[in-house]
Amino acid sequence: MTNPITGLGASIQRQSTTEQAADAVRQAILSGRLLPGTPLRETALAAELGVSRSTLREAARTLDGEGLVRYQMNRGIVVADITGQDVTDIYAARAAVELAAVDALSEHRDPAIYAKLADLVDQIEGAFDDGDTTAALEGDRLFHATLVTATGSPRLCRFYQQLQQEQRLALALAERSRRELGRTTDDHRQLLDALHGSAEQARTELTAHLRAGAAELRRLLDLLTQRQQSTRREETKDSA
Repeated sequence: MTNPITGLGASIQRQSTTEQAADAVRQAILSGRLLPGTPLRETALAAELGVSRSTLREAARTLDGEGLVRYQMNRGIVVADITGQDVTDIYAARAAVELAAVDALSEHRDPAIYAKLADLVDQIEGAFDDGDTTAALEGDRLFHATLVTATGSPRLCRFYQQLQQEQRLALALAERSRRELGRTTDDHRQLLDALHGSAEQARTELTAHLRAGAAELRRLLDLLTQRQQSTRREETKDSA
């Protein structure tokens, strides 16, 4: 069985920075290469990345703050898991931030933000037409991050970025079920139209959009859990 950390240091220069190390591990987690619960052995991982153990610890603290790893008693650093309840919590926090953004955009009507949102809707729809779900989901991420810039608050934008990182972890875990995602997230044009209307209309449409997204992501995670349980049962039968 291939060691999941092998090769992670390929993109790290010998004189590494904490952020470079954090980014290498981050990408491995978000791509699904490092699965939930995987222990990140400090000595082995530091050697693979070509960094000192102290640098790795700093990188791990960054990833812990993003919700991507956890410190566990007697296990050290492990890749974080995310549950349906976590998804509900993430989307509740997203709604609070994005509804504030809707109110701000409805008041200021920033043409630059509207133009960027329109471009992203075109990108999302084009990606779905090409069957590129990964690009469509990236467009979705950028659409909502752009909307949040309407608040004019750097702190809210940073907080929202952390929420999106945790959501990306959930999407990475649901990767095996993503083929069933289909075109469930292509309602961004409808949302954009609502953003051009009244604040009340936009708030209603955004709330429905986020609720649908949360429900779909929970469904994918539940489906993945069911498949994993089925696989474990089959493995137990085979070993009996």
